[in-house]
Amino acid sequence: MLPPAEVFLWFCAHEYEKSKDMATAALAYKCMEVAYMRVIYNSHNRASSDRNELQAALQILPTGESPSSSASDVDNLNNPVNIDKAVQAKGVGSPQVAGNHVFTAQNRSSFVELVNYAQDVNNAMEASRKSRNAFAAANPKSDGPQRKEGISSVKRALDFNFQDIDGLLRLVRVAIEAINR
Repeated sequence: MLPPAEVFLWFCAHEYEKSKDMATAALAYKCMEVAYMRVIYNSHNRASSDRNELQAALQILPTGESPSSSASDVDNLNNPVNIDKAVQAKGVGSPQVAGNHVFTAQNRSSFVELVNYAQDVNNAMEASRKSRNAFAAANPKSDGPQRKEGISSVKRALDFNFQDIDGLLRLVRVAIEAINR
C-alpha cells in the first residue's frame, strides 16, 4: 500500500489526465518521479548493504559439490522453526544450506527492504514514463504561442534534476502559470 502522499500525487496526476490537462498531468507525474527518486537516492547505501548481505547468504554451490541429503538435514530445512538453527549450526556459506536458498530471520528484513527499494525504483520509472507520455499527448502545435510557451515551460521542468527540489518547484510554478495564461 502506498503512503498517503504518493496516493495523493497519483490521484492528482490521474485526475488531470481524465480532464485532458496533459501538461499539468505531466508535471504531477514529474513530482511523483522526483519524490521516489529522492527516496531511492537516500536509501541507496542501505539497499547496497542489503544486497551484499543477501548475496552472501545465498551463495551458490561450486560445480561438483552437492548439499547433504541426510534425513535430519532435510527435516531441519523443511521445518520453519528449525531453519534458523540449521543455518547457525552449519553456517550460511555451508554446502548443506547454500543450495536451498532459505531466508532466515537474520536476512528476512534485508530481503524485505531490498524488495521495497526495488518497488520504489519501479514506481519512479513508472512515474517518469507516464510523465513523458502525458507530455507527448499535450501537443504544443494545436494552440497559439501562449500554449507553446506553457509547453516549453513544462519541458524545462520535466528535464530538471531531481536533486534540486527548490529549483524544480520554481520551474513547476512557472510552468503552471504559463499553462493557465
